Amino acid sequence: MVAQTIFYTPQFTVMKAPSIPRDEIISFKKLRAFIGFTGILLPIVVVLGCYLLGAGQYSFQHSVSHYYYTLMHIVFVSILCVLGGFLITYRGKDHWESRVSNLAGFSAFGIAAFPTSFLGFQPEHDGMNQYLRLLRGVTGFGGSLHYAFASLLFICFIIFCLYFFQKPDEHYTGVEEVKFKRRKIVYTISGWVIIISIIMIPLIGFVIKPQKGIFVYSTFIFETTSLWAFGTAWLVKGSAALKKMPVVRRLVHPLR
Repeated sequence: MVAQTIFYTPQFTVMKAPSIPRDEIISFKKLRAFIGFTGILLPIVVVLGCYLLGAGQYSFQHSVSHYYYTLMHIVFVSILCVLGGFLITYRGKDHWESRVSNLAGFSAFGIAAFPTSFLGFQPEHDGMNQYLRLLRGVTGFGGSLHYAFASLLFICFIIFCLYFFQKPDEHYTGVEEVKFKRRKIVYTISGWVIIISIIMIPLIGFVIKPQKGIFVYSTFIFETTSLWAFGTAWLVKGSAALKKMPVVRRLVHPLR
């Protein structure tokens, strides 16, 4: 009698993961709103924080970047890192939008890592601690990198406002199409506000060179207008994620 060997072939059933919509995975609409809030709050938080911590007249610095050297140092760097993280996490509707967002995010990290030139900083109470004296001597090269990263970040903001945000997320008709056209106007205005602001910074700071008055703070003013324009554009773009909030729904009704 011949023994028979029986081979059993195991059967495997491949379970397919449930399909989850891409937008829900990355929550890109909420990220847009968070990015907008971060840009708008940055100049407000650093000024208000310095004032509340007793900086007095030195609550206003010549530029937003000079808050790196103030009592709000940690907050300033943290907000930039949060902004950078949001931008890198954000995934656009196509690869190029995601790449520009990544570039903007790494630029925000660069701004936080390499402080602006010490020149122009107004120390609280007319004094500098040992840390600030050390920084004054080592920020030359870092200051150049800071300007490069800042320029790159604002250029990315302009590209978003004047190019990527001009594209609809979906096909709109009727009232929704009218609202989308209104949003496009907001994005266009925001983009041009950023362009004009970054032109005015060197024009007033290095050509006119004001010695007194409000224009001494021209860099801070136009950096703030750029951040607010950028933040407004991203908030409007991400407003669909906030429509469940009654106050927001009333505010954005003409646009959403």
